[in-house]
Parts: sequence; structure tokens; C-alpha cells
Amino acid sequence: MLGFRFIKTRPTDYVILFRNGRARRHGTALSFFYYAPSSSLVIVPAGSRDANCIFNETTADFQNVAIQGQFTYSIIDPLKLATLLDFSVDIHGRYTGDGMEKLPVRFTNVVQITLREKLKSLTLREALTSGTMLVEHVRTRLKENETLTALGLELLDFTILQISPTPDMARALEATAREMLLKEADQAVYERRNFAVEQERRIKENELQTQIAVEEKNRIIREEQMNAEIAVQEKVRVVEETKMESARSLERKRKEIEQEKLEAEIQLEERRRELVANTSHNLIEQAKAKSEATRMELALLRDLSPELVEALLLNHMDAGSMVARAMRDLSRNADKIGNLNISPELLESLIDRAPKK
Repeated sequence: MLGFRFIKTRPTDYVILFRNGRARRHGTALSFFYYAPSSSLVIVPAGSRDANCIFNETTADFQNVAIQGQFTYSIIDPLKLATLLDFSVDIHGRYTGDGMEKLPVRFTNVVQITLREKLKSLTLREALTSGTMLVEHVRTRLKENETLTALGLELLDFTILQISPTPDMARALEATAREMLLKEADQAVYERRNFAVEQERRIKENELQTQIAVEEKNRIIREEQMNAEIAVQEKVRVVEETKMESARSLERKRKEIEQEKLEAEIQLEERRRELVANTSHNLIEQAKAKSEATRMELALLRDLSPELVEALLLNHMDAGSMVARAMRDLSRNADKIGNLNISPELLESLIDRAPKK
């Protein structure tokens, strides 16, 4: 109504509102009313975008190759790009400018020029196998490309999908590769046969060496057996001699032991004889001494009175002996005794006082 319009953009759209040649509002995901008769709207893609490219180039050996690739880019300065390319939209949000068509073309041209610089130094065979190197070359060069910087663009990724020669050259390369493969196959057959012959020769040599080694081993074994038998015989002889020497030594030792035993018995008998003689002499001397002592005691007692001798004996008697002597004296005068009473207590006392052996 009355020329006022409402617009609502997506997060991937960078909208710019121009009025009187100046940007009044700009940003992503904006929604606002504007006066259409005096305003211009520009919508620049803010997200990343993919583009395919295919072009023909010439290698260093003047051969044509077709390169098919894909690159991803983003717009880092929408305001700058909006002043260089036309991204105008109508009141319904449809593009009226040609910026969306020119942008991928310009990026493709930059990529093609960068690839052409590298392909000029490569032959056809090198170009067909240098996809990774070409990708790294493009990524490195486009990071510092002045054209992209002036447009406010940035390369995010670049890949080469296919590098192919012309059909005629492809058939020629296939034939060359086929011949090379056949040659390699023939060479493999030749090498396999030579290897088989060499292996057979090595097997024969190994068998011969094995036989020689076996014979040498058998000879060594026979020599070792002979040496072992000689050593055994020598050991048997030494053992027999050792046994004989041991037997002679045992016999000498036995005789020495018997001689020592005989001498020991002789010495023992001599000592026994001396002991018997000494014992007999000692007994005789003891008997003589005892006889002399008894004679002297009797000589002393012979001069004493019987009463004194009896008194001396009583001094050395205990009570039981004295009672027994008294009983003996009583028994001598039994005809003069009428009655004699001995109490059990007295008898028990005498028995208890009897000397114990």
C-alpha cells in the first residue's frame, strides 16, 4: 500500500537497502519495511556456494586435456561485491541483475588461468597423474589472488574430478600401456622361468651340500665313536689297575691292622701280667699289715683286765646292743630269775632303735 513493502531474508542472504545511492541497512536474516519507489534492494549470497567447471587446456607437449573440477567459495565482503556486480532484486525477491551468473564465471576463469600456468610445464603423461599437485597449486595461488580479494571472495575448497586426454590420444596411451603390460608380462614369464631354473640349481646344490655335510657328519660320528671306545677301554684299564692297587693297598692295610692288633694284645697281656703281679704283691702286703695290726691290738688287750675291756666296748655300743648284752647276761643266770616281764612298748622301742642297714 502506498509503495511500502515488507521483506524478510534468510540467514544465508546478505540484504542491503540502498536509498539515494547510500546503504541504509544491511545484514543477514533481516526483516523490515521499505519504501519501494525510492529504495533499491540487493541480496548477496552469504553462505558457501559450489560450482562445477570443465575446460580444455594444452600441455607442454602440445596435447589437449579436459579437466573437470569443482570448487567451493564464500563471499567475505558482501558490501564490496555488491558495488562490483549487480545483485538487485525486485519487490518479490527475484534477481533482476546478472551478478549470480557472472560470479561463478569469474571464479572459473581465475581457476582456469591458475591451472594453465602449471599445465604449461607438464607433459601429457605428467598431467594425467598430477591431480593432487594441481589441486595444491590452485589452493595455494588462490589464497593470495588479487582478483578474488578485490571481489571480496575466498576459496574454501578445490577438487579435480577427472583429467582425460582426447579419444585418439587415450587409445594411443591405452595401446602403449597395453604393450607395456604385455612386455612386463613377458618379462615376468622370463623371470619366473629363470627363477625356476635358478631355484632348481640351488636345490641341486643344496642337496649336494647336504650329502657332503651328511658324509662329513657320519665321518665325525665314526671318529667320535672310535675315540669314545678307546677312551672307554683306557678307562676300563685304569679302573682295573686302580682296583688291583686298591686290593693290594687293602691287603697291606689289613696286615698292618692285624700286626697292630697282635702287638696290642701282647702289650695288653703284658700289662695284665704286671697287674696280677702287682695285685698279688699288694694283697700280700695288705695281709701282712693287717696281721701285724691285729697282733699288736691283741697284745695290748692281753695286758688289760676283762672288766676294762668290757667297759671299753660298752662305750661304743648303742642302746639296742646294750639291751641285747643285758639279755645275754640274764640268760646265763636264768635259773636264778623267777619272772621277767617285757612290755610291748619296750620291745617296740628296741626294734625301732635297731640300726638300719
